[in-house]
Amino acid sequence: MPDSKKHGDDGNWIYGINPVMEALLSEKTCVSLVCIGKTCKIMEKLTAEAALKSVPVKIVDKNYFGRFGNVTHQGVCALIERRNLLTFGELIDSAPSKPVFVILDEIEDPGNFGAILRTAECAGVNGVIFQSRRNAGITGVVEKTSCGAAGYVPLCVVSNIKNAIRSLKEQGILICGADSDTGVPLWEAGITGSAAFVLGSEGRGLRRTVRELCDTAVKIPLYGKIKSLNVSVAAGILLFEHKRQAYHVTA
Repeated sequence: MPDSKKHGDDGNWIYGINPVMEALLSEKTCVSLVCIGKTCKIMEKLTAEAALKSVPVKIVDKNYFGRFGNVTHQGVCALIERRNLLTFGELIDSAPSKPVFVILDEIEDPGNFGAILRTAECAGVNGVIFQSRRNAGITGVVEKTSCGAAGYVPLCVVSNIKNAIRSLKEQGILICGADSDTGVPLWEAGITGSAAFVLGSEGRGLRRTVRELCDTAVKIPLYGKIKSLNVSVAAGILLFEHKRQAYHVTA
């Protein structure tokens, strides 16, 4: 079993209206403090939801949000504790009989990482696995880009995704790499059961050693002049095409 551990971030602060509201609503996130810098109808809703959860609300000035840098914080932030960060063993134990996972191979851009988490949550993915090194951590930027999905989808941080891939293969889970050079067209892949989709960075794609561990590889046919997709867009196409194929097999 791959070495894995609980993975924190830089202070567990999140910001932005949607991420904070989703954190308050989620059973997988514990919110200990909400800070707001202005009052309006949406902030009143946040304050009311915080009161229902017995979460204190602190009124702050605009300078308070400088800790997040030059970002769109929308005048609200929250201090949270995550409950959806799982060890590899916990992830496997909590997954259904035919799970679908996403494995990230060095996705270092936090915007892409957050967008992938949003897509994964919407597609009902049973877990996103990524490395503790050379991958964007769960930061405020990732939280905001994910629109709160980072608080819902099960997350698993491992020291080496190659060990995680080997363990998943031993359990009969198909490892499917996204490879625009050597992959078969997605529509012809016939992937309908349990699977783990491996996504590489936009610049380099999958590392050779990771690609060699995959059982199969797929590509998304492109018909325009631009020869690549944003990795989060590719993730959405892969995951929902898998849903479509699985539906037609079981229907």
